[in-house]
Amino acid sequence: MTMTIRTVSAALLLALPLGSHAAGFDCAKASTAVEKAICASPKVSALDGQLADAFRVALANHPGKADALKLDQRHWLAQRDEAIAGFLGDHPGKPLSADVASYPSRIAFLRGLDSKAPKPLDMVQASLSRLPSGSHDVLGDLAKAGVDIAIATDVPVEDAKAFPYEPDAGLHEALAGLDASSGYRKLPGSPVSSLFSVGGTAHCWTEAPFRIEGKKAITVEAPGAWASDCMSLHGMARVGGDVIATVLSNPSPDEMNIEVGRWEGRAFGPDAQLTLRFDHALAPAGSACAPKQSPCDDFTTAAMVAVTRYERSPMQGTLDRPLKGAEKPAYDAAVAAARAPSGIAPKGDTSSYPDLPAFGTDIASGQMTGYGPEATFFPITFRGESLLGFIGHGHIGWRINDDWLVSAWRLKNGKLEPVASAYITVKRGPLLLSSIVPPPPPEQH
Repeated sequence: MTMTIRTVSAALLLALPLGSHAAGFDCAKASTAVEKAICASPKVSALDGQLADAFRVALANHPGKADALKLDQRHWLAQRDEAIAGFLGDHPGKPLSADVASYPSRIAFLRGLDSKAPKPLDMVQASLSRLPSGSHDVLGDLAKAGVDIAIATDVPVEDAKAFPYEPDAGLHEALAGLDASSGYRKLPGSPVSSLFSVGGTAHCWTEAPFRIEGKKAITVEAPGAWASDCMSLHGMARVGGDVIATVLSNPSPDEMNIEVGRWEGRAFGPDAQLTLRFDHALAPAGSACAPKQSPCDDFTTAAMVAVTRYERSPMQGTLDRPLKGAEKPAYDAAVAAARAPSGIAPKGDTSSYPDLPAFGTDIASGQMTGYGPEATFFPITFRGESLLGFIGHGHIGWRINDDWLVSAWRLKNGKLEPVASAYITVKRGPLLLSSIVPPPPPEQH
């Protein structure tokens, strides 16, 4: 089965006329590197203007959701700033790519607030007031809340002889490729199921859906939703009287997407997508001070102050402040030491410093405690001392999470020594908004 990865920007971008639309803010007052980069790109500037227009229309059409819209827009703009800052860091001197910040998907979300949900997503959307705060499984949590939803169970199949149906030629081929991750979906009374496997570090799916006729299993074409086969969760469910194939993805604490294909008797119909947007909260997971684990609540406080500011616009310069007197040369010397060949970020490569300093203790057990290339230095004051701060997301190899790592160093005798570290988690909060958006087309690889 061909592996595909979904993309939303490319296709939607084609549907959005760019023209000579101005940015959604006054470019004459652009002050940050991100704002200047937007204004320097006609295509991105046009998209930014269209975003501003869509946001104004959404506020006018949904006055009762004004607070939620403003908060969600602030969250999205922070994600935009981080994406653009990352692009500028990876491609110095190059103009922004038109799809760098997923403007089309955000515009589609705002416009989709006025769209009517198709069956059975209309029932799901109408029940969202019963969704618990912090949900990561919309259908499962709504089922637990008493909504008429039944979730299929995954039945492991490691031996073709254990498959309970008589397979046709297409399923014979799928059964020949069984492994320890293989199984089929069991949904009582459903006329359709799928033989699947999932694996790899990207959690990629292959699907072989089939129609059930008595004891026979007859191969059917996979729904469009199941073309999204990496970094997601596949499943099946019954919503009211409808059976659906589902793909659930949680790309950030602020967003959940559920894409579905509805069974229409002998084949799956066109897929549809419901996007949910959430608030989030910061919570300290742990902190540590040198030389060993010692009381460090005051650094947790300092880290929380830094992250609260930084997450609103995660880019270099956000946490800068005027340095007085001897602070500036001392800070500059600390940055130079960090970027020296033997420093924590030689030649500015922050990803070469592998882990959050833990001072002999694991302050974030089981979490991603390696800094990534987007991490940045900033001046931080701790216990009356001006130090070199470091802030970024957690990483393990190419994988990245949304939590924040914050550390501080002092320059002593020409060398940097770690002073304190903190790990700040980002927790999904209550639902803010939901919207019907065009499902993304598959991109073949």
